[in-house]
Amino acid sequence: MRVSFIDYLACPTCHSELALINGEPKTSNHIEEGTLSCRRRPAQYPIRRGIPRFPLANEQGTQSKTLHTQRTYNFTWRRFGHREIKQDWEKDSYQYTEKVPQSLISGTAKLGLDAGCGGGADLLRLAANGTPIGGVDVSDGVETAYRATHHLANVFIVQADIHHLPFRPHIFDFIYSFGVLHHLPDPARGLHELVRLLKPDCPLLTYLYEDFGDRSSLERWTLSLVGGVRKFTARLPPALLHSFCWLLVPFVWALCAVPARLLRLAAPRLVERIPFRHTLKWSVLVSDLFDRFAPPLERRFSHRGVIRLYEQAGLGRVEIHRYRGWVSWGFTPSAPSPKPTETGEVSEESRQ
Repeated sequence: MRVSFIDYLACPTCHSELALINGEPKTSNHIEEGTLSCRRRPAQYPIRRGIPRFPLANEQGTQSKTLHTQRTYNFTWRRFGHREIKQDWEKDSYQYTEKVPQSLISGTAKLGLDAGCGGGADLLRLAANGTPIGGVDVSDGVETAYRATHHLANVFIVQADIHHLPFRPHIFDFIYSFGVLHHLPDPARGLHELVRLLKPDCPLLTYLYEDFGDRSSLERWTLSLVGGVRKFTARLPPALLHSFCWLLVPFVWALCAVPARLLRLAAPRLVERIPFRHTLKWSVLVSDLFDRFAPPLERRFSHRGVIRLYEQAGLGRVEIHRYRGWVSWGFTPSAPSPKPTETGEVSEESRQ
């Protein structure tokens, strides 16, 4: 981690500044090993292998669920993270970002955050235009993300819990969090924590699962069936579930991926409703199946539910696009105008 990026960090508990108390930069002001210390509390946080590491939120009912999710995605990114980037997988998630205006997530004068960066594939795409951006994840995906981005001067990586984020308030110009909030014990709380980090009049962008409330009876039944299976598979050891996904791939390939490829010109609207339509590669299908059946928690939202989630977090100008779920964004309120005194001058209280 470069020394300059420490200025963006704060104690996750009291939000005070952090100081580097040991760890000497090696090259280009880059720190591989060191310790960050809170300036207000007797708390210290290690930097290991170039990544600042912060603890999970220590709350009953949340920590155990987050720990389960962390272990699941530790396996995910160790198994798939490097290959996803190296082999340039045809990930379905790449279609999500095409719904987002580039003006919201680009600009060298902006500072962004990929909240739930996983192995760093989306982070690389977001950083490609030179926008300074941080990646944060609770899992060991940060190791893959760091290896993929450590050569980029505009990227930094942090390991932390989204419920307990170690960043200064109101510092980011945009936050991107795709496929993350719906795996949290309390998505609304996670969203509030992200909003706390945004500057006024800046966007928060998310991808959230849809609840299929307006889909056909067959689609709703299929979703219910898959959800019931997931309650069992999420309890399996990750390696065993990975093997199970390989057994499913021939069926998914033959029943979904191939028909979608054959029909994409003749019946594009029908293809839009076929799952696993984005690739014919078995390795990609395995990772997508694992992601479908492994997470211990899953929340789903209606169109109105997304709007309500954003509005409760204080976000306005909400825009929602459907793509196998909801690609959405909303903006934090603009900074209030200074209140003039009776003499017409701006009061000292308003300046602060």
